[in-house]
Amino acid sequence: MYSRKFTEAPEQIINNGKACFGTFDGVSSKIDINGMRAPYAGLPLPSFLTQLKIKSRLAYVFSNEEYIGMTEFFDYKIFGIIELIFWNKTTGKKLVYHTFTSPRISLISKKTSEGISASYKKNRYIKVFWGRNHQHLAMKFNVKGDSARPSAKGSFFSPLNSSSHTDSLFVNPSPISSRCNATWVCTMNVQGNISLNNETSEPKPGLALLMSSRGYYKQRNKSTIAWGIGTVKNQEIIFQLGNSNLDSTDPDKYNSNILVVNGEKTALPSVVITHPFGYDKNWIIQDTENMVDLTFTPISRNERILNVIAFRSYTTKIYGTFEGVLLTAEGEKIILKNFPGIINKNNVRM
Repeated sequence: MYSRKFTEAPEQIINNGKACFGTFDGVSSKIDINGMRAPYAGLPLPSFLTQLKIKSRLAYVFSNEEYIGMTEFFDYKIFGIIELIFWNKTTGKKLVYHTFTSPRISLISKKTSEGISASYKKNRYIKVFWGRNHQHLAMKFNVKGDSARPSAKGSFFSPLNSSSHTDSLFVNPSPISSRCNATWVCTMNVQGNISLNNETSEPKPGLALLMSSRGYYKQRNKSTIAWGIGTVKNQEIIFQLGNSNLDSTDPDKYNSNILVVNGEKTALPSVVITHPFGYDKNWIIQDTENMVDLTFTPISRNERILNVIAFRSYTTKIYGTFEGVLLTAEGEKIILKNFPGIINKNNVRM
């Protein structure tokens, strides 16, 4: 049976120009991959040039009784993109709000002890922040609507001593060992609510996942990530499965796939995510180790195309349900049926 162990996280990801590759329990003090030695064809380029190739991404995915959704930050150095999307689980109706930021020193914080990623615009206040010393992680937003959508306000708070709280760090070659892709995944219980048009709403319990990553991006970057968040027979289940063209040449040894069941982590093998019948039909997610065998049925899809001079991005976010089987490290079968989740597919050209 496939086995990939969690080891103790290093204090620094990069030491003497080399990355500490591996799958780690806990997280380093910073998600910082600056300082790799000659990451491009062995050429001794100035560090300020190689650092321009490093892009960062943060996603906060949440789910409770009423809503499922996510806030996503992209830092492309020359500008940033922030998007909030959530779906009503009963009706399947989606609401989407996005904004852009001018160049900033740090749109996405490198620190894991404390940090803030935010848009402070009046009509697009969106903020994800954490303070691990004070044992909390939260997401808040207050966005104004227009003729097509209502104004919305929401708040999700998690004490990090919750039963499903875990921290994991994945440092993977990207795809060669002179470059790397570092991903911090934090899972948690949350209390949260969303109010539309200033209506009152009581906080409800739920689950959430925070993913913060940094990597050496290519001119063209493609990625697909599937997140599942919910409960099955009183078990709190959160998983992340994905693939991209930044993956290691040995993806079973180095990847960021994880399953968390009641706070117990399992590192999963690499998967193949396909949609042979189109985006609106069943997606198939499988591995070669018999630990992942899922289908994903879309309910609602949102697409965004962005063109800015030489930059182009095509993003698809789909809310739907998973069915199938996941296997834990102890061999326990987790059988999913109508299990809520999101698939996020990105195609970026820079």
